[in-house]
Amino acid sequence: MKPTSYVTSAVLLSLALAGCGGLERPSRSTAVNAPTFPQPQVAAAPAPTGASTELPPPVTENRAFVTSAGVPQYRLGPGDVLEITVSRGPTQEKIQTAVRAGGTVRVILAETKVDGLTTDEAGRAIAQDLSVFFRAPTVDVLVKEYHSKKVTVFGAVGTQGKASASTIPLTGRVTLMEAVAKAGGFQQNASLDRVRVNRASGKTYTVNVFRYLQDGDVSQEFVLDAGDAIFVPEQVKGEERRVFLLGEVKTPGPAPYFPNLTLAHLVAQVGGWTDAALYDQAAIIRSADGVTEIITVDLRRLLLEGEKRIDQYLKPNDVVFVPRTPIANWNAFISQFRPTFDLINQPLYTVLSIKAIGSF
Repeated sequence: MKPTSYVTSAVLLSLALAGCGGLERPSRSTAVNAPTFPQPQVAAAPAPTGASTELPPPVTENRAFVTSAGVPQYRLGPGDVLEITVSRGPTQEKIQTAVRAGGTVRVILAETKVDGLTTDEAGRAIAQDLSVFFRAPTVDVLVKEYHSKKVTVFGAVGTQGKASASTIPLTGRVTLMEAVAKAGGFQQNASLDRVRVNRASGKTYTVNVFRYLQDGDVSQEFVLDAGDAIFVPEQVKGEERRVFLLGEVKTPGPAPYFPNLTLAHLVAQVGGWTDAALYDQAAIIRSADGVTEIITVDLRRLLLEGEKRIDQYLKPNDVVFVPRTPIANWNAFISQFRPTFDLINQPLYTVLSIKAIGSF
């Protein structure tokens, strides 16, 4: 119900992100769902035929990198351009050369196999081969250009406003999000809950970007391998106007928008909140016309106490966030939240309008 008949204790603040204080948190909170709270589950969109919704297990190495002493190291391959520095006593020589199709490089008098090696391993291998001709040579290897291992990103990515494709060189351990960022990011019409990764082996995975962000677990990062093809589908008909849910809700991610959609309706539609939710501090985050507006709503009063007069009509692209912990400073929170907004192409502006929906 549109909140036109109540009096809000609204505090409209024009705040710069750099340094202004945040909104005082409500005095009461709870982490228990109401037994009578309606919690219909929304069925997830089906994965494409042959696609797995399970992410592959975390890897410490693949064809693109290997982890040494906890640090990912790039594996060399044919086509990579190397800068090789050979030191022989006071004499130092720099050589720039590409790794040959057979995986070897020729350095002075030696030809050394470097395919699959890290730069440190390649330096030691070249030095060992050169030691036949010189006394105690030392060799340093630096990758100048990465060409041997690539992934393809296509679909609703880039800044052109239409489907595009990009070839991204792997420079070591590269995640799905990093590759998409290098391809120009997700377009506004991207279907973020159905991103597909096709592996050279023929295996296909479907990645829900929202769930990845929601978990915040680095072990769930999708690490790419050479030859992977990433497809970001466009929204299907009916998905063009959406709202987004993040935080402690049962079903985070995008939800269809329709006229007269309210906050109460949306929260019920996605199955309610989790046991860890601080649901008296829910927020609607809305960016439009050069202003980011934050409307905080106490879901306890709205849904458990039935105060429908504090309900809010939602607008397309609104983000509803239900926190786990109190947010004492909205400016600091927005600074941390900005990468998520950038990912879904919802801009955050430097001036905030903060409205607290209070008693009527």
